[in-house]
Amino acid sequence: GSGGAGSPTLDFQLADSEGQIVGDTGGSPDGAASQAELASGLPIEVQDQIVGYLLPFSHTAIQSSILDLEQAQFLARVRTVLWVAALTATVVALVVGGLLFRSIIAPLRRLTTASQSIAEGDLDTRAPIQGRDEIAQLASAFNQMAESLAHAEKARQNQTADVAHELRTPLTVIQGALEAMLDGVYPTDRENLQAALTQTRTLSRLVEDLRLLALADAGQLDLHTAPLDLAPLLRQIVEAHRPQAQERGVSLALETLPSLLLAEADRDRLAQVMGNLLSNALRYVPQGGRIIVQARDEEREVIVSVADDGPGIPPQDLPHIFERLWRSDQARRRATGGSGLGLTIARSLVEAHSGRIWAESVKGQGAVFAFALPVSPAPSGQ
Repeated sequence: GSGGAGSPTLDFQLADSEGQIVGDTGGSPDGAASQAELASGLPIEVQDQIVGYLLPFSHTAIQSSILDLEQAQFLARVRTVLWVAALTATVVALVVGGLLFRSIIAPLRRLTTASQSIAEGDLDTRAPIQGRDEIAQLASAFNQMAESLAHAEKARQNQTADVAHELRTPLTVIQGALEAMLDGVYPTDRENLQAALTQTRTLSRLVEDLRLLALADAGQLDLHTAPLDLAPLLRQIVEAHRPQAQERGVSLALETLPSLLLAEADRDRLAQVMGNLLSNALRYVPQGGRIIVQARDEEREVIVSVADDGPGIPPQDLPHIFERLWRSDQARRRATGGSGLGLTIARSLVEAHSGRIWAESVKGQGAVFAFALPVSPAPSGQ
């Protein structure tokens, strides 16, 4: 018989006593039935003897079996493909990973070697830079650090040599004068003792300047800041330097100041800044020259400047003018008695006030040294 569309179709097969299919309602008979199929079939007996079997079967079941077999074969092929793909991917991943590992670890090893060389004191070592990736950027930053270390070490060596020279000069003078007086070459009089005392004071100032710079470098500079009106302080500093200016034949002028110039500052340290700037100007302005001190209030800053009409500063020296013990003209500086620390101290003190300091100059047309300090709010009632 047959069912509706989509429903299982029940057919019958006729098998002989040996199990050979001899008839099929669903198509051409062929094949043989198994013992299990014969046992589940309906035996046909003639005179108590089995002559055949009637075997019911479903086409849907057969089709399902065929489909199950095809699916199993397909899944087996898929599994095989997946295993091959997984194995291939693993091999490729290992190869690519090895190459990437080598590309990463090799420059890192070179960077490590360069770091060890730097640690051992070879500041000229540089790490090779290959490509533009993060490791190359790290190597570039390392080289910049090494360059800075080499520059700092060279500056330290130069500074040590300069300090030794600056200390040796007054010590040599003092030692020579004392030995000459002890040997009777020089009389032990007021003049010779005064010369030795002058060199001792020079030595003392140099040591104090170095101590001050060491404190500034360590961030341990002690400041006692408060709202300070700069106008009276500037007048006082200018008047204190006027005798020295007159002695050198230099005109020292203070331009008209605003009625109130309030800055948050340490009075003593600020007086030291102004004293260093004026002393520097007086040291280089020739006889008949002029020095002008100005001050103005610009929004959030109070700006003070010291301008002179001296020889000016060569352009190549201007970036280094605030470096300690800088020698733009070594012989000339020694002749004028400068230690090379005054401008460096001025910069350290201004920066300790959260201010800024700079120099402007055209060679042969004088120089201007200026600094700016944060303005302080006016007290209530002013």
